Amino acid sequence: MSTIKKLLLSLFIITIISVTGIYLYSINRTFPNDEELRGNTAGNLYNGGLFCEKDGRIYFSNDNDDGSLYVMNSDTSKYKKIHPDKATYINVDENYIYYIRANNTRENNPDIFFMFNNTGIFRINQNGKNLKLISRNPGSYLTLKGNLVYYLNYKVNEGLYLYRNQTDGEFERLLLKEPVIPAAIIDNKLYYISEKKNHSINYMNLSSFTTGVHIEGNFAYPIFFDNYIYYMDLSNNYSINRMNLDGSDPTVLVNERCSTFNITNSGKYLYYQVDDKDNSKICRIDLTTMETKVLLDGHYKQIHVTDNYVFFKDFDNNNTYMVSADGSFKVEPFNPPNLSKDNDSKTSK
Repeated sequence: MSTIKKLLLSLFIITIISVTGIYLYSINRTFPNDEELRGNTAGNLYNGGLFCEKDGRIYFSNDNDDGSLYVMNSDTSKYKKIHPDKATYINVDENYIYYIRANNTRENNPDIFFMFNNTGIFRINQNGKNLKLISRNPGSYLTLKGNLVYYLNYKVNEGLYLYRNQTDGEFERLLLKEPVIPAAIIDNKLYYISEKKNHSINYMNLSSFTTGVHIEGNFAYPIFFDNYIYYMDLSNNYSINRMNLDGSDPTVLVNERCSTFNITNSGKYLYYQVDDKDNSKICRIDLTTMETKVLLDGHYKQIHVTDNYVFFKDFDNNNTYMVSADGSFKVEPFNPPNLSKDNDSKTSK
């Protein structure tokens, strides 16, 4: 072989090695986030994290395709299937989607008895490629904040505890041996309700990992929004209230027994479900005028908000509904297409 041919062969091999190295680096690299980035809202995560809006797109669990992970435009157009996993607790950053795999709860799951093969915490590129395992154990209440993910994780013979991991899944750390919900993370503090010790709003400093009581009381599902904390008061028949961030000036907003609530991204409306037997209903209250409106009578759950819409489901899990966040149109069914009947990557107009 001539010297020129040897040189060309060497250059070709070097090029192949370089291209392969760059490709492997790119698919394995984890792109960093701004430390203040939030993967989803606290209100959505309390309600199951089935919808998550990011940069003009809504990522959601499609009940018409047994909970598979889908995306659509923020105006509910152009649907696309991302992955066949049944996805819950969806969080999204600039590059990835994080979710809980809940295939063990699928209606058409042939491997339901192999629960541990059908659960876990995963990350996937927004184009549906490069699925990455974050945690193999069953989990819930996945919350993305900055470059860290927080979640409840079940380990056999141990229990359901609070963990933290890096977004690349390389450093899992046990935070609390309690099943606390990590939805409210503000200024490097995790605020949570401890069912083990009390129902006060407690905190954990995420640098020193010290804990303490922020506000004493009997609370559930605290949402920190602007200058208030919205919550359910367990001592007052599960009414919905708000108070200042320091706990002062508590005010009753909904003096009925409620099962869930959420706040629109504008902060103007609070949507809630009244849990009162034959008088059950889903409602909306205008937080500026305090006027209330009944949307539908009956039993509903899992209220999710995006910039323009509010989504919720009936209690029997048969139907999903949507309404404009500002109430400009009436409730109507939300019926996205089932793209599994066609091609998984097909886009619907």
